[in-house]
Amino acid sequence: MQHTSSKGLATCAICGAGETQPGTFPMVVGVGRVCMNDGMAKVRCESCGTEVKLITSAKLQGRTLCLSDYMRELEKFRQHIVQAFDEKAEPAPKILERAYSEAPQGYTLLAVRRGRNSTHVWEAEYEKTEIFQMRCS
Repeated sequence: MQHTSSKGLATCAICGAGETQPGTFPMVVGVGRVCMNDGMAKVRCESCGTEVKLITSAKLQGRTLCLSDYMRELEKFRQHIVQAFDEKAEPAPKILERAYSEAPQGYTLLAVRRGRNSTHVWEAEYEKTEIFQMRCS
């Protein structure tokens, strides 16, 4: 949920009611600015099934989601992921093995390298497999 930063009056994306003062209609991701009457209406999360208020939900690819499921789904769309491993906790060969075997589902390991300005941290960089394959073909 976000509040408007514009000086103009917004209209509700659901019922079409207009604001009386700028910034009173909250923004619902994927829906738009909504009045408080419509914002307080209950909706069901299409992922986990919990019932939440519209202003504490978001729409992603046409699905209504609670904020925790929205953040989880949003993570799936990230193209690059970097994971850090500490050489003080395990040796470098073990880190390399773990970086490859414990790659996030749907991602391809691109590189394992020293962390910036570090003598003991290693970083494993992953890219979405579909994007990696498009770049390589």
